[in-house]
Amino acid sequence: MRWPVRALLLAGGISAFGSQMSMLALPWFVLEQTGSAGRAGLVFAAQILPTALFGLLGGEVVQRFGPRRVMVWCDVARAPVIALVPVLHAAQALSFGLLIGIVVVLGVFTIPYLAAQRLLGTELVRGDAMAVTRVNSVLEGTVNLAAFAGPAAAGLLLTTMSPGQVLLADAATYAVSALLLFAVPAVGSGQATAEAPRGLLAGLGYLRGDRFLGLAAVSSVLYGLLFRMLWIALPLLAFQRFDGDPAVGGLLVACSGGGAVAGSVTAYLVAPRCPPRMLAAVAAVVIALPLWVLVTGAPLPWLLAALTLSAAAVPVLNAPYFTLLTTRVPPAWRPKVLQAVITVNAFGGPAGFLLAGFLIERAGLDPVLYLVALAATFASAIFVAAAWRPGPAPTTASTPAPERQYR
Repeated sequence: MRWPVRALLLAGGISAFGSQMSMLALPWFVLEQTGSAGRAGLVFAAQILPTALFGLLGGEVVQRFGPRRVMVWCDVARAPVIALVPVLHAAQALSFGLLIGIVVVLGVFTIPYLAAQRLLGTELVRGDAMAVTRVNSVLEGTVNLAAFAGPAAAGLLLTTMSPGQVLLADAATYAVSALLLFAVPAVGSGQATAEAPRGLLAGLGYLRGDRFLGLAAVSSVLYGLLFRMLWIALPLLAFQRFDGDPAVGGLLVACSGGGAVAGSVTAYLVAPRCPPRMLAAVAAVVIALPLWVLVTGAPLPWLLAALTLSAAAVPVLNAPYFTLLTTRVPPAWRPKVLQAVITVNAFGGPAGFLLAGFLIERAGLDPVLYLVALAATFASAIFVAAAWRPGPAPTTASTPAPERQYR
């Protein structure tokens, strides 16, 4: 890989690692100051809420200013915003309402980052499908590794440092990421041209007109919903079937994280040998089938293997899926289409948490596990059907036909 691509990947990994440290440090900060789990939950939700409410605006921003500039601005803005928390606390000027406001602003500057990152990676390798899939697999790997290692690192740091100091470390990661991005050329510096789509709902409209991307987006939302349900169910599974052994609960969660990291490596190695659509379809099947093991009362080794395999298939699907999202869609439409997918998926996460909590409380664990397996099978069937017969991409006067070799 050329240095600009390496700089993009390294910046994304450092930024994601810092963000994942804050995912533990911020709630921990609230718990230390207030002792309220409810308030800690509100802080967590405040970070996600802007994406669900204002996510479509991210496409407008990326389209107008270009992905590289947007990424730099987001990192430059998030560094001082997250640093405000320990600074204001030290000055005894931090109320809970102000903390929520800071976290919301942090979420706002996070909205366009992922879409800009994927678009910039596509443009740096000039849209070559196999190269884009490898770049996306590395991006998936950095996110998964950060999600696995970031909270663990934060937990270790919190034994010797205050939550405020960990948040300052997060601010430093954003600053380092921004510096690395200055080494990346500003390719695709804005698509605010005559052929660019207008309106916040343009990306959703494109998805409705493209059979493959529309069905794949539905499948993606279902995956997001069911995996959030699974995250809630796994600790209860350990509690009910294995005598409340916390070590088992930790193993179940760790297998999901470790599997995702292994899957990212697999996607990187397999991408040059398999067309994106075929790779994604196979991965969709592998996501669903192992989840049926959870409803069988299988012993712990089988459960761990099933969770690891299913989790490993997720980045193997996501890498080519993001490739298809960017290479199938005309360049002027990419920011809004990609941001539309990310925004719609943002609704699946909170819905999955809420639905899992409600069903477990009313019906117990086993119905939820059956629902997870059924939903995964349905989502995979939708994706495979879409990949098997993708149909033509939309072609209108303002939407030129994308290059056919990427379908």
